[in-house]
Amino acid sequence: MTTPRPDPVIPTSAIQARVEGGLENERRQRADEDYLRQRQALSLSEARAQQRWRGWAGFAVFTLATLWLVADVILTVAVGWGTLGGRPFRLEAGVIIAFLTTSTATVIGLFLVFLRWLYPQEPERVVQTPDARTR
Repeated sequence: MTTPRPDPVIPTSAIQARVEGGLENERRQRADEDYLRQRQALSLSEARAQQRWRGWAGFAVFTLATLWLVADVILTVAVGWGTLGGRPFRLEAGVIIAFLTTSTATVIGLFLVFLRWLYPQEPERVVQTPDARTR
């Protein structure tokens, strides 16, 4: 019959060091998770604010373009009838052509600039989650 081996004696200071090291790792991991949560919340609030701003800017661009095109139609009708507000109205053909051409180009350009700002071509930033960080 063999005698059982005694368990090795581990010094108390080594055990204490391991426990403290594990606690420190847990604290770091919680701090990293808190940081990522705060970063995601900030990104979400930034995206919502940007969405609201883009909505207001879109409304302003649409209103401006609509008013501009209404002015084009009023000018064209006034030149065709020869009166504007009950008074005689006459413009040279070159002035009418220049006004309608530049205003149409301006409205189209305004929409293109707005749409490029609304839908940018650059890639979106990816927010890293705790799961993706450990892979």
